[in-house]
Amino acid sequence: MKGVKFGGLHSYYEWGLILTEKELKSPDIKTYTVEIEGVNGVLDYTDFFGAVKYENRHLTFKFIKANIVPDGFLSLYSLVQETLHGKKMQVILDDDPAYFYYGRVSINEWKSNKGIGEIVIEVDAEPFKQSITETTVSKSVSGSASITLVNDKMPVVPTITTNAEFMIDIGSYNEVFSAGTFQIPELELGEGNNQIYVEGTGTITFKYRKGRL
Repeated sequence: MKGVKFGGLHSYYEWGLILTEKELKSPDIKTYTVEIEGVNGVLDYTDFFGAVKYENRHLTFKFIKANIVPDGFLSLYSLVQETLHGKKMQVILDDDPAYFYYGRVSINEWKSNKGIGEIVIEVDAEPFKQSITETTVSKSVSGSASITLVNDKMPVVPTITTNAEFMIDIGSYNEVFSAGTFQIPELELGEGNNQIYVEGTGTITFKYRKGRL
């Protein structure tokens, strides 16, 4: 039965809830505009500082539970609230199992009529859905090498692991790093191909999680 997984608990297999309706709203764009007196329109600085930024997105799921008595549904409603209400967690749709949303879950309302119970669950989620599987790019280097990291829409800073000293050059920034695991805040992957140049002898690994709208 199709449903939604909240933090590892499936709506149908855990509580017998049948998904009847879902709404996945697009995140609002964080706009920055300036009005100038005597000039038509506005000055739009929304992407002046780089990629467009987004607000959180709103997810709504409506479930029903059939053939229940009032006391039974009230007990179920309390159980679902105690398990989910107010908590931040991963939310995975059976229709989109390769990605998860992350946000705070709230139980909006419940209704009961003639043996049919209805529960509405909402999620205030981060704007990007993220890949369940992290992307790993590993390369053995002897001398110098160019490495291409392919990313989706969500900007992300990869975690880098090396087993030897490496010089890492991202164009506007370069530095020598000792062996270990670290991040470079200046190395934020944008959408598409991201070119990295390295020098050293050993293995260097980049690990990051892609995200899409």
